[in-house]
Amino acid sequence: MTIDEAQKQAKAELRSVLELAPDTWPQDVPVPVANDCQVDGERAVQFSYYVEVEDPAEPRSLVERAGDRWEQEGYRLSKSQTEMDAATGTAYAIVARADDKPRASMAATKVRAHVSVDSVCVIGDTDDYR
Repeated sequence: MTIDEAQKQAKAELRSVLELAPDTWPQDVPVPVANDCQVDGERAVQFSYYVEVEDPAEPRSLVERAGDRWEQEGYRLSKSQTEMDAATGTAYAIVARADDKPRASMAATKVRAHVSVDSVCVIGDTDDYR
């Protein structure tokens, strides 16, 4: 996979999740952060996309909808639900993994929600993207 393909795949994954709740998430894809990684011992790059919002209307539903979509796309899911303090309420979280696909996760409480997508790690130099 090329760098452009990895970025396009990760952007598409992020957009598809943001589009599940357009009234909650901004629809613009942020500039990614370039991270170092390795592919077969060679220097490589991975692109991380992160979006956060405050006061999501239905935190549980946000996470469930993302999980349903990721499951349909063949991702393996890891889910958690944790009772926090009275101000935060319940924290709902999900992590999605699949071979040759971006890694994705989402967490939400009544205070804040975020979604994160990391591209596939591909041969390249992070310095070219910083």
